[in-house]
Amino acid sequence: MTSFVEGLTSPEMEIAEGGVILDNRTRFADLKAMLDSNKDNLKVDAMKRIINLIAKGKDVSELFAAVVKNVAAKNVELKKLVFVYLVRYAEEQQDLALLSISTFQRALKDPNQLIRGSALRVLTSIRVPMVAPIMLLAIKDAVRDMSPYVRKVAAHAIPKLYSLEPELEPQLVDCIDFLLADRRSLVLGSAVYAFDEICPHRLDLLHKHFRALCRGLADVDEWGQIVMINMLTRYSRHELADPDRSPPDTDIVLLLNSARPLLQSRNCSVVMAVIARALVRLLRGPRETQYVVLTNIATICEQNPVEEGTFAISKTMFDPFLKSFFVRSCDSSLVKQLKLHVLTSLVSESNVHIILRELQTYVHMSDLASPAVEAIGRCAVRVGAVSDQCMTGLVQLISSSDEKVVCSAVVVIKRLLHASAPLNLLSRLMRLMPKMIAAQARACVIWLVATHVDQVIHMAPDFLRLIAKKFSTESELVKLEALKLAVKLWLVKRDDSEKIVQYVFQLARFDLSYDVRDRCRFLRNLMFNTEILSQHMEEIFMSKKPAPELISSFKERDQFQLGSLSHVLNQRCTKYIDLPEFPAASSDPTLRKEAHAPNELKLDEDSDEESGEEEDEDEEEDEEESGEDSEDDDDEEESEEESEEDEDEEEVEEEEEEEDKSVNGKSKPSESNALDLLIDVDFSAAGSRQIMNPTHIESKEIELLNVIEGQGLSLSISYPRINDGQYTAIRFGITNKTDEDLEGIELKSAEGLDVKGNSRIERIPAGSRVSVDLLIDFGDSATSREWILSRDDGQQKHFRFEVPYGEQVQPIRLSSEDISKEKSRLGGLNRHVIQLEHPIDASRIPEVVNVFRSEDSGVFTCQTRSRKDVCILTLNGEKTIECCCDNSVIGRMLAFAVSKNC
Repeated sequence: MTSFVEGLTSPEMEIAEGGVILDNRTRFADLKAMLDSNKDNLKVDAMKRIINLIAKGKDVSELFAAVVKNVAAKNVELKKLVFVYLVRYAEEQQDLALLSISTFQRALKDPNQLIRGSALRVLTSIRVPMVAPIMLLAIKDAVRDMSPYVRKVAAHAIPKLYSLEPELEPQLVDCIDFLLADRRSLVLGSAVYAFDEICPHRLDLLHKHFRALCRGLADVDEWGQIVMINMLTRYSRHELADPDRSPPDTDIVLLLNSARPLLQSRNCSVVMAVIARALVRLLRGPRETQYVVLTNIATICEQNPVEEGTFAISKTMFDPFLKSFFVRSCDSSLVKQLKLHVLTSLVSESNVHIILRELQTYVHMSDLASPAVEAIGRCAVRVGAVSDQCMTGLVQLISSSDEKVVCSAVVVIKRLLHASAPLNLLSRLMRLMPKMIAAQARACVIWLVATHVDQVIHMAPDFLRLIAKKFSTESELVKLEALKLAVKLWLVKRDDSEKIVQYVFQLARFDLSYDVRDRCRFLRNLMFNTEILSQHMEEIFMSKKPAPELISSFKERDQFQLGSLSHVLNQRCTKYIDLPEFPAASSDPTLRKEAHAPNELKLDEDSDEESGEEEDEDEEEDEEESGEDSEDDDDEEESEEESEEDEDEEEVEEEEEEEDKSVNGKSKPSESNALDLLIDVDFSAAGSRQIMNPTHIESKEIELLNVIEGQGLSLSISYPRINDGQYTAIRFGITNKTDEDLEGIELKSAEGLDVKGNSRIERIPAGSRVSVDLLIDFGDSATSREWILSRDDGQQKHFRFEVPYGEQVQPIRLSSEDISKEKSRLGGLNRHVIQLEHPIDASRIPEVVNVFRSEDSGVFTCQTRSRKDVCILTLNGEKTIECCCDNSVIGRMLAFAVSKNC
């Protein structure tokens, strides 16, 4: 019967549930018919069923020909589903995919960003070398696409093309360099990933992007943060001097300050990356991170303390958190053992009694008894003042009913009694020997007796007789130690022990163990058959040997990066890259001055073949992007359901969340004054956005330091509202209220902010006031920043202040049509409405927020300086303020500021 069924089930047949035989040639006939129909709704239903089968792990590759015919469909929903399928099977069905390359190329110009991105993913999934030039041209176009989602897909496509054609590395590196200058957080993480895959050693490319990458670290997606931290750390080690041996570079301070907030990340891998790379230590965290965190800390504790400095690392830094290393019942066994190791590594005279009390409680725990006893022994070795106290406790543990505790106690006692041992303790161990079961404990007792045989010379022969009675049943370890004891008795008390020694050697001579027989043969020849060596036997066996060192398994792990797989496994893994050593001096800081040319306004200078074509293509993309309307939002929501069917579509969901906060088709901002008119052009609206000069408002001064805090100087700030690209203008007022002239006054950022302008004042006469105007890039953040007011005489004063969001925006003019379009696009979390009890004074809004008052007197428009996010404030009646903004946080804060101050 079996052979009969096997004969029926050919490759085209399969057995379904219940034993029903299905013909694969006809099982998809209904789907093929639906895909060939003229009705879009039938095709969409068919594609949904196909995607559902893919999600269940079914092979539907035979439908490729029927599906690919619909790639040029006009229905957007159908086209999305088709590309989901093609991304999955394009690499397997390369011949059929090649026939549709022209269709994929046309899809790269589709008005919908999801279609453009999916087309690029399908195109780069065709693993045929002859298509590489087409892929390269598509990637070069995509990195300049108006949509950040398409640029993100282009970044992921670069490693695919590189693996297919490594010779294209120079052109791909240029694309990566272009993407690294992108200001969109959605793109940055993918650009850094491409850099790490293609050219991780080209750190020279990062000079002009380093500071922007640091500031954008908190906004990148979680997996991009991990790659960025690793890359920025390698760059810092290669380009910046060791902060422990030279004054800390502002760029290192910028990196650490940017990484610190990531300790609060929900992603364990991000937290671990910060801990391992930025060297900010976390003592309590999710259970998934504990093992690696403790491994890192154990490695640091075993390192020699470094010189004192701002960034000095030593085990004393963990002293305030000692109780964080106490074992908890919910800890895994590995974490418990690592905590014990860390505790004994941190032990000192000041905390040894706290640690010993804690270890005593662990001795009574079944899973921690042995490790706790060993930890007590390590405490005794590290802190000599408590060695006697530890020895007393260990001796008491010898009488324990727990064999594991007895074994561990004997082993630890052996280490502590290497140099000398009291007679009463040796006698007690010899009496307890018959009750000990563990081979290691029995061997340790024999070793102690043999080492201190001169102290127990009257008891040692009888002790050896007891061992000889059960010699054949003893473990190999015990037999080898018994041979050592026999040799020492032969040298010290030959007359009384000659017969028992010869008896033990005779037993060992015919033992089943090769090692025991070999050791016996060696010792017999040494004792009886070699005259020269036998004369020096006492020097060989009875000489004092150095005490065994306390060697930690974490001692040698510092050669690997903390938190890396090589560090955890303590062996070099494939693709592990060593951190470079710090240079003697930092590279020129001007190398890290950011380039201010906008990505979307650059032409492709790398390809002579398409330099004329790309301008036309960019114009076409701009027109197509401007045609997108709110239907894209609905399409994106539908694609969220479809994305569950295919792993690759998860990136689309990421984009949808980000796109809620961005303007479709918006050009990247420029920081070049020569391109100010182009900075704020929204290509989707054909230049409808125009920066306006701010309304002259009498700026109020805010005192930062009074004469006492400033040691004779008073310091205040105001906001003159000068439009200079992404920079916010700050006016510092410094007044010398002393009776003497002061020289060499300087203001500088302690956090490495990008500052333009001369911040140094050579001289301030007594009683005079000087104003210092600086342009500062705050990165659209209202976080409190630290600054330093210093003098040439060495006096310094640290102070902090934060710039409200209302001063970090700049006024823009939008037409009524554009305002309506933006407000219809910005909804959900990007729209904030506040109801007030008292009427709002509209005339005061420009005093609170740097906005432009449109023709409709109740509408005020502005944009953020760094990311050019649009914000629209609307008065709906006298008591309602509405704010629609690409950045939901900034929108909420602007609405709150107006409601509070107007």
